Amino acid sequence: MKDKPRVTIGVDKYTFFKVVTDTAEETTYDTAYQLPGTVQVSPTDAGGSDTFDADNGAYDVETYIENMGHELTNADIPPAVDMMWRGTEVKDGVAEVGDIGAPPDFAVAWRITKMGGKHRYVRYYKGKYSFASNVGGKTKPSSGASEKQTATATFTAVKRDSDGKYYAYIDEEDIPEGVELADFETNWFSNPNYYPKTV
Repeated sequence: MKDKPRVTIGVDKYTFFKVVTDTAEETTYDTAYQLPGTVQVSPTDAGGSDTFDADNGAYDVETYIENMGHELTNADIPPAVDMMWRGTEVKDGVAEVGDIGAPPDFAVAWRITKMGGKHRYVRYYKGKYSFASNVGGKTKPSSGASEKQTATATFTAVKRDSDGKYYAYIDEEDIPEGVELADFETNWFSNPNYYPKTV
């Protein structure tokens, strides 16, 4: 570890990619879509352990992680994004919600800002979005500042078939020497299969 751990102070660049194919050989993704207005990304992962007793005592302990994914709080989730996540399309400018069949899978990436200006980069390889309708609202007060309202969505991660991985992350200070930060960011937010390597 090169530096002492830094507290995190922000999040931005929330970007998602539709999964095109996921086979035992490879996972491919569609073009990146960056969603502005990220307020908070809260992991939903929960860990646990299970003890197996034998010989009148603890014989083995299995640890596990469940509920992989995160909850996104955003300034808004526009109709076009809502329809993408649901696996349908906007028709003549109108977002219509009917029976939800099989929403597509997506990958997602974002950047966490740490005290001191460095960043942590996160990506989930595959999962689905679920969320309540974003058509509610609260009246604006007759005087004073209006309350800022947000929209939320939950991303539930699953293992991708190509390698059994859920997610990955890297701190800026761990990017290999010789890899330019600008090039790293361009690739991280355009290709979920990217790994920073020196040439």
